[in-house]
Amino acid sequence: MFQLTLEALNRIQECRLCRVARPGNRLQLESGPPVKVDGLYWLYTSYTNAELSSAVPSQKQNSVPINTIAARRENLGMICSRKVDSFRVVYNGIGGVGLKGHGGLRERILQEFRGGEGTGSLAICDTSLSDLTRWRYSYVLWSEIEHAETIEYLPLGEQLETMWRLHFGWPILCSR
Repeated sequence: MFQLTLEALNRIQECRLCRVARPGNRLQLESGPPVKVDGLYWLYTSYTNAELSSAVPSQKQNSVPINTIAARRENLGMICSRKVDSFRVVYNGIGGVGLKGHGGLRERILQEFRGGEGTGSLAICDTSLSDLTRWRYSYVLWSEIEHAETIEYLPLGEQLETMWRLHFGWPILCSR
C-alpha cells in the first residue's frame, strides 16, 4: 500500500520542478507553495558529484557540510539517481507549520538556500554552489496525497520522507 502512495507522491513532485531566483538580493520561489502549509520537498541540481565533493560549504553554524557528505557517499549503492531533464535529486525533507504558527514548507525550502544559524540547512547561497540556475526544487503538500498507511513509531512526515528514500534511493546530501 505504501508503494502506491510513494509512486503517486513522486509523480506529483517530478512534474513540479520549479526555479529559485534572486532578483536584487531577495530569494524568490517560482510557483512556490503557499505560506504556513506542510508537506515534503526535494532539491535538484545539475552540479556533478565532483563539484559537490569539492564545494566550499557554508560557514553558518550547523549548516550541512555539502562537500564532506558528497565525498563520503559518492560511491555508495542506493544513492538516489532520479532525474528530471538535466537535474537530479540531491536532497529531500519535510516542512511544516512550526511552533506558534510560524514556519512552514515554503519557509523551509527558502532556508535550504539562504541558510540560518543552527537550522541544519544546506545554506546553498553561502556555498561555492550558489549559481541558482543550476538548482530546482519540488514539493508536495500533505493535502495533495491520500494515505491510509501508518508506521506507529514515526510521525506521518517522517514516515513518508524515509519511505520515499528507501523506495527511490537516498539523496546524496541527506545526512540522516
